[in-house]
Amino acid sequence: MRYIIGMLLAGFVCFFLLGLRKGFSFRELCGMTGRGAREAIDVGKMLLLIGMVTGVWRVSGTIVQCVHYGIAAITPRLFLLIVFAVTCGLSYALGTSFGVVGTAGVIFMTLARGGGVNTAVAAGVILSGIYFGDRSSPIASTAIMTAQVTKTELYGNVRRMMRTGAVPLALTFAFYACLSVMHPLNVLDENALSAFASRFVLSPWTMLPAALMLILPLAGVKVKWAIAASVVAGAAVAHAVQGFSLAEIARVCALGYRSAEGGASAILDGGGMISMLGSAAIVTISCASIGLADGAHLLEGLHSWVERVSARLGRFPAMMIVCLGAAAVFCNQVIAIVSSHAFLWPIYERGGLSREDLADDIENSAILLPALIPWCILGSVPLAILGETYSAMPFAVYVYAVPLWTMIHHAMHDSRAKNGEK
Repeated sequence: MRYIIGMLLAGFVCFFLLGLRKGFSFRELCGMTGRGAREAIDVGKMLLLIGMVTGVWRVSGTIVQCVHYGIAAITPRLFLLIVFAVTCGLSYALGTSFGVVGTAGVIFMTLARGGGVNTAVAAGVILSGIYFGDRSSPIASTAIMTAQVTKTELYGNVRRMMRTGAVPLALTFAFYACLSVMHPLNVLDENALSAFASRFVLSPWTMLPAALMLILPLAGVKVKWAIAASVVAGAAVAHAVQGFSLAEIARVCALGYRSAEGGASAILDGGGMISMLGSAAIVTISCASIGLADGAHLLEGLHSWVERVSARLGRFPAMMIVCLGAAAVFCNQVIAIVSSHAFLWPIYERGGLSREDLADDIENSAILLPALIPWCILGSVPLAILGETYSAMPFAVYVYAVPLWTMIHHAMHDSRAKNGEK
């Protein structure tokens, strides 16, 4: 994370110096920077709330309870299918891919190794599941940032993500059903959860924070209030059911959960507002840099190149190239999202497309494709946590099924439009 922030700061300084060289005053460049950075304020606030909820869900026992239900549902010949379903559900509820891979993902990989399942296949399934939430969850930082950058309505984006992702999701489930039969779990270690679950009371009450997070948005409650309600409910459960003091809960909200026992119990460590500070910094520096570069007209050459690629290959393939290039250089989704908007929105606007169309294509490409770049943190960090190599990436079917399906869908739509014109 510090390496990425350092790279972004270096890039920002380069943009600033180029702006000075082009004749802009220091004050003008600071104004451009401020206008760009303001785009990140709302995202930063949401990131801090998300940090609080991921911390509280740890001390309330919500995560442990969810994984417990997942393990209880496992049958040997459906192991991989259930792993995908559980990681999808957790990533949607938590809105954090790294949080899910560091908890449920570690447990499922332990079960896979002990049960004789091909670990590359299992890791690929987990990668697919954890990035389902990054694209579709209303509390995922990437989904929130996409809505803020494109100036679209978050829940409208989420509903369309469910619609446009239905076919790739169904195909992924079907593929993993076949893999489950081919790679059954030979032995199920039912004690895999006990190493760190012993610290928590397993109770239906622990599902209350998750239930509020899922139900309140359906009732029309704004996402920030749904998250706040989940935090309050989680704090109440952590205090009344798990026996944590209010001071401990407040510390977890700010600094995250740290297991006193260590060892296997440390799997649950993390969360808290502090865990989101790096992401907030990346978002702020990225938006400031793009605001500065656009205001000082530093990227006109790249804009022209992207327009030529779009005219030749189409808007969505051009977006995939932009987001892959940005992620390959800066190793994260944030720059991919911001760059996709900056370079492609003028093209979409001239083509008569809406901001919602742009947001859909960003979520179907920039949020998922960086996970397929080996040195990008979206692929390297989860695989390091799981103890697996890049051989797992071909099995992360959902990650590339969504962009491929979107590209096919756009090509069919464009073809029908051309035939209609004729």
